[in-house]
Amino acid sequence: MLAAERHRSILTKARESGIVRTGELAREFGVAEETIRRDLDLLSKRGHLSRTHGGALDAASALTELSQNERETLQLHEKSRIATLAAGLVQSGETVLLDASSSALELAAKLPSEIKVVTYSLSVIERLASRTDLELLQLGGTYEPRGRRFSGMLTENAVLSLRIDRFFFSGRGFDLQHGISEPNPDQARLKTLMLRHAGWSCALIDHTKLGLRSDYNFARPGDFDSLVTDPKSKAFFRGKTRSLPFKLIV
Repeated sequence: MLAAERHRSILTKARESGIVRTGELAREFGVAEETIRRDLDLLSKRGHLSRTHGGALDAASALTELSQNERETLQLHEKSRIATLAAGLVQSGETVLLDASSSALELAAKLPSEIKVVTYSLSVIERLASRTDLELLQLGGTYEPRGRRFSGMLTENAVLSLRIDRFFFSGRGFDLQHGISEPNPDQARLKTLMLRHAGWSCALIDHTKLGLRSDYNFARPGDFDSLVTDPKSKAFFRGKTRSLPFKLIV
């Protein structure tokens, strides 16, 4: 296969799934991973892709916000493992705030009993509605159908009236210098407020978001207490763990 044909195929895959991974592409095309890395670097320089640790994102999806349904289909295995680790950090009697990310939705399914769960995500409410072993509180506000969530002044005022022991959240990308970012300014502002209000906070970040920056930074590395990720992130953090201002959990 010529390089140009391989490039067209890579772009097609990226546009269909939103993301491509170096190892998977190397195996599919029967070439070295270094060859694929050069391909991805070239396509990134041309503006077609956004490079991430271990692969690349379709440039269009990297700059725009995916719907809740789209986000729920991505990196399910990694998010499930992250959710299991994060659930182990929650203690009985605590009030836990979950954002409207698909990572928090996975966490909702693994939460222990005897806690209070606060959220502005309709998906989280639906996931937990049948549980009688915990207390569930929905933050109101203006409903956003695409994200299946509430936001705005009412949401912000409501969360400030509550004690929040732990806040679990995610974002579109994570950068070691600038932190976690969102493509949606309203979500970025809301999460900034929640980070300041919560007693303790934890980012849920899978490896595809590492090295990626979106439009609105809302959490610098020193603004949260822990970051839970998956084993594919180890190379990104290698040699950096001692200097991190948060606890890294893999």
